[in-house]
Order: sequence, then structure tokens, then C-alpha cells
Amino acid sequence: MFAVLAITTLSALVGYTAAASPIRPGDRVGNMLVVRGTAGTADLKLFDICDPVVLRPGRYARTCAPVPREKRLFIGYGWFAAPRAINRVWQSQTWAAWFDGRRVQLRSFGTSDRPLYSFPSAGGKTVTLREWRVMVVNAAPGAHALRYRTKDANGIQDTTWNFVVTRS
Repeated sequence: MFAVLAITTLSALVGYTAAASPIRPGDRVGNMLVVRGTAGTADLKLFDICDPVVLRPGRYARTCAPVPREKRLFIGYGWFAAPRAINRVWQSQTWAAWFDGRRVQLRSFGTSDRPLYSFPSAGGKTVTLREWRVMVVNAAPGAHALRYRTKDANGIQDTTWNFVVTRS
């Protein structure tokens, strides 16, 4: 009986169950609503707080600075390339993502492009950043994990960003 109670409690704490369906726009993760959004419509972009740049294949875990609680938190991640190359580069990749242990159905969210001017990680050149349009409305205070996995000809990048949304 104790083991069943412990497993049930653990599942409730992390917001994950084995039978959980993939997150689609309009779905809830606990009390949080996950919707389509862009960096431009967000109150806060997670990757303004967490280091987003991963340049080599591998598995990474990053711990972010505290994230202030805002109504619309953009958690879309993406890839940058020269403006004329972004379509070719993007089509060569496969993507997967998880938020708080639940798979995100990325294709349901779609993507958006925006320019990054004089981007340091691109040698100071202007690039196009293509991002998945994933936003959390009313992110719950406490610990969260966002994981993106990208596969291309160079290998697999599998990065998890652990962050805490503050109460204020």
C-alpha cells in the first residue's frame, strides 16, 4: 500500500503519468495552459533567462536563473541559420520536446521566423531564427523542466533546461 501511495504522490508532484497524451495547443499541464504563441506576443521569453545556444551534438542539462512569474511565458526553441539557408537546414532536422515530462506535439504548434541581428553565435552576422510557437499561460510557481531534442546529419542535441518560476 505504501509503494502505491508513494508512486501516486510522485506522479502528482511531477505532473506526469505514463498514459499522458502529447501536449497540443489548448491543453493544460496542471493549471497551466499551453497555447500557440510567438516571442513577440510573450510577456517573457524563457531563453532570455536561460542560455539557449547549443552548438554541438550531445546531451546537456542547464539550470536557469529564477524565472519571474508572468502571464505569457514563451518556451519555443529553435534553430538559426543564414536567411537563405534556414529552410534547407530546418528540413534536414527532426525535433522532439517535453514540458514537465509530457511530450509536446510540436507540429501542432507550428513555427515562426525572426531575424537576429549581429548574432554573436553566428560570428556577428544576421541570421534567421526559426522557433516552435509554444507558450505557457500562467506558468505555475515552482520547478519545471523543458527538454528539446534535435537530430540532423551532425548528430543529436538533447538539452534540458531546468527552471523555477518564482511566486511574485
